[in-house]
Amino acid sequence: MNDSQFEQLEQKIDALLARFHTIDNENKQLRQQINELRSEKDRLHSRNESARKQIDVMISRLKSI
Repeated sequence: MNDSQFEQLEQKIDALLARFHTIDNENKQLRQQINELRSEKDRLHSRNESARKQIDVMISRLKSI
């Protein structure tokens, strides 16, 4: 290989490394978003369950009237 070919190869490797770092960062951000969304889903599910129980209690009280 001559110098020109080595330079082209080096540029391609540098471009691949830059793309890898970009994708790696995006992957980390997406994983963080997934974790945050899972936490929010769990929180909302818990609130929904609490509201459902309160409604069941109200319905029971109304039936007893």
